[in-house]
Amino acid sequence: MRTPQEVVTAFFPYDDKSCADKVFRHLPKEVRGPILAAWGIRGIKSALRDDDDRVKQVVHDSLVAGDIDAGTFEDGLTPDTLVRWVPLGELWAFWRGGKLTKIAIHKALSTAYELYLFDARWFLETLQAKGGALKGTDVLADGLTKEELTHWIKRVHETGDGTPKGLVAALGWTKIVEKTHNDVLLVVLDAMAMKVGLGAGAPAAKRGEPASVVDVVPAKTLPANPEETVDVVVDEEALGAERRALAEEETQDLTTAVQQVKGRAELGRARGPASRS
Repeated sequence: MRTPQEVVTAFFPYDDKSCADKVFRHLPKEVRGPILAAWGIRGIKSALRDDDDRVKQVVHDSLVAGDIDAGTFEDGLTPDTLVRWVPLGELWAFWRGGKLTKIAIHKALSTAYELYLFDARWFLETLQAKGGALKGTDVLADGLTKEELTHWIKRVHETGDGTPKGLVAALGWTKIVEKTHNDVLLVVLDAMAMKVGLGAGAPAAKRGEPASVVDVVPAKTLPANPEETVDVVVDEEALGAERRALAEEETQDLTTAVQQVKGRAELGRARGPASRS
């Protein structure tokens, strides 16, 4: 959870004499113009024409004068706007700099896993506790009760999947986050951020183009071990459309074939008496 003042400090730090614009310079004029106009610090026509320096000056003057406060600033910059236009590395630094609850950590890990930013093998190899004395599954088992550990082993036995992916799935992210210390999980999150380019030196989006995780996530490569399971991202919508097209084509072919059979049968019946006479 971050306060409105922390939002200002992160994206537009300022004092009476100077400021640093870390947000508006990334927004296209058609996006930032209405925001400035809604704050009442610039007319809409002027706001749509203003260059970066002019916007920076207007916002700074308004903050210093008290024309807009931290709450107004935060309300104007919605999460959708920030995620779409601000470089992902800067957003990560902002999110990581706050106090993170179990709920936030769970959301970050499970979402990153679902988006294939890391796999189960990498997670277990990166997971360490007690100064490296515990690693991987030992870290997970250390926080479980005897009953929970028994249930985990039972689930692995039932699924018959002892791969890293199977082990993580059998325990589940909810239990993993609940039973593992936050500082241990945050080390994993930081390592993941560096792995995909969200840490220091992350590339910025081009001006006027939305920030995209595609630009910072390395291409998924085949595993060194041929027996390792490779996760494949499937575009369900495109696959569904392709299947529907194939089904329609097959239906049309079948209809044509049926019509041809019926035609031949009718022709045979028509010729039958004549051929027998």
